[in-house]
Amino acid sequence: MARRLPSLNALRCFEIVADQMSIKKAANYMRISESAVSRQVRILEEQLGTPLFHRKHSGLEITDVGIALAASTKDAFSQIAKTIETFQRDKDTVQIKVLPTMALRWFYPRLKRFQSQYPLIQVIVQTRWHDMISGDGEAELGIRYGRGNWSPEYVTELYPEWLTPVCAPDYLNGRKLECAADFDKVTLLHPLPSHQDWKMWSERWGGESFNTEDGLDFDVLDMALRAAEAGFGITMSDVVLGADAIESGRLVTPVNIAVPSDISYYLVHPPMQQQRREVRLLREWICDEMSDTKRIISSYQ
Repeated sequence: MARRLPSLNALRCFEIVADQMSIKKAANYMRISESAVSRQVRILEEQLGTPLFHRKHSGLEITDVGIALAASTKDAFSQIAKTIETFQRDKDTVQIKVLPTMALRWFYPRLKRFQSQYPLIQVIVQTRWHDMISGDGEAELGIRYGRGNWSPEYVTELYPEWLTPVCAPDYLNGRKLECAADFDKVTLLHPLPSHQDWKMWSERWGGESFNTEDGLDFDVLDMALRAAEAGFGITMSDVVLGADAIESGRLVTPVNIAVPSDISYYLVHPPMQQQRREVRLLREWICDEMSDTKRIISSYQ
């Protein structure tokens, strides 16, 4: 049903005058002339067929009708402003899901570069243990870990994972890791409860395989890396996610041999997701930042 409403400009002028209780103050606030404000208020009174103010030498006095209308217009304009603010905020926001270690070791340390380049885009990072699935939250992008079992149009491979042992610089105290027996004398830190990373490296490093059942278990790679940095043992690390700690000297590679895990990191987005400009810019930035992974991986090959 069509609503018969007075001029919105007149309502807005009236709302400001009622708040300031002064034509002059309202004109200064709106940055228009006093005569323009007075004219809009009179137009509104004519449309409503009732006075909203009593004009006196001492100033304005609002009528009962004016009081009721002022409360209504204030609420209405406030609600409109909130709705527009929410829309604008959502428009400039991109939500991305990132696995915990990738978020802590790679994404967050570089995010300031994106924010510096695009200060009006807000990036909301969600850390999740599981892969992105349809209907799982509102994220428009995700950095996932797997074997690429997504539709090609929804995924970009970022880099293949390569694994290498890392430890604190003084952990070995001059000891060498040259044969399988040497690994029996150190504490293995396991990023996965299945010990799969150490098992795979033990089978592929070029020497005799060794026992990977003992050691300390962690839920995610970041926890194992922190334990290694603190000198509790040697962990198996993704060479890319461990690169910053290695370059800073917090970790070293006691055996400079990396093996492929046959798993990769991928940039994915949900099916039918519209690629807004903000999403596209973040996606392109992530791919550009990942270009350094080739150099890191090739240094072990």
